[in-house]
Amino acid sequence: MFEYIKGILIEAKPSYAIVETNGLGYKLNISYLTYEKIKGLINKEIMLYSLLVVKEDALEIYGFYEREEREFFIKLNKVSGIGPKLALSILSYSDINLLKSAINSEDVSKLSSIPGIGKKTAQKMILELKDKIKFSGEEGNSIYEAREVLLTLGFSLEEINKAFLNIDKTKTTEEIVKEALKFFSK
Repeated sequence: MFEYIKGILIEAKPSYAIVETNGLGYKLNISYLTYEKIKGLINKEIMLYSLLVVKEDALEIYGFYEREEREFFIKLNKVSGIGPKLALSILSYSDINLLKSAINSEDVSKLSSIPGIGKKTAQKMILELKDKIKFSGEEGNSIYEAREVLLTLGFSLEEINKAFLNIDKTKTTEEIVKEALKFFSK
């Protein structure tokens, strides 16, 4: 129904943002990754791709900084056992390309390490999404490998996800690790 909402960012919290446009304030549920990209833009104009979810007892608007994140949210939401809240939680937990890589490599243990995702749900995600996601294997493998290297070095998933926000994901594993280490040394 709504392709996007463009307006002034009034408030941003890790789980929602309020955007004012034409005198109306829209509360959009957002992922932590979207929050990280907009949190410094209070009182500035932003645009979030949106999705209206109709429930029996409520209408909820979900906002996404990137169109790809919204498309992946829609796909996650279609997996049996994953509703909008869990789909948003999954997106908040990890970079989209890391999620796609785990799905493509059928890495049940990585997917089931996400809070709220058990082994059966991880298997359903793989079964229902593996053929539906567009993914560049090389790109995904370098991100996945870089993540594994950084985890081995003792960094948390939250730290790694923050470091990956502004890294060019088409680089080699080594280049991604080097850029992430520069981020951590700031």
